Amino acid sequence: MRNRTLILSFFVCGLLAACGSAPYTMTAPQQFKRFEDDREFKLITADGVMLKAREMDNYPQASLEFWTDAAKQHLEKSGYIHETTICFKTTEKKDACTLRFALPHGAEDWIFQETIFVEGDTLVLVEATGEFQRFKAIEKDLDAALTTFRPNL
Repeated sequence: MRNRTLILSFFVCGLLAACGSAPYTMTAPQQFKRFEDDREFKLITADGVMLKAREMDNYPQASLEFWTDAAKQHLEKSGYIHETTICFKTTEKKDACTLRFALPHGAEDWIFQETIFVEGDTLVLVEATGEFQRFKAIEKDLDAALTTFRPNL
């Protein structure tokens, strides 16, 4: 069931991102390479940790705190195990919150991380996932990179 949830989550993310993409900038960790032939903002490491950004309408119009709590509740109800929530300011003084979850994926444990930015009428979600040990190996570099993320809306 959880495997289907993970696959469905990435499928929905892909559909939503394909409906309209916006340019983003981020100083990516050296472990990540960007899919250059793709209109979407997608990156991957050699061992399979994936990162992508997508947009959603900020509807109903709400704050970063509201969307952070809503995402946490939704993912927990879907079987994800909440590890941490870290709110921070980017280098350009944009507010963001990162939620990190653990989830079983077949015989492995995985990490799913969602960073939320509220930009007026738009939510920008930066999502990363990978096998637990592989994710933990790049976690600090990824957290530092997220402070440089900039939605160019």
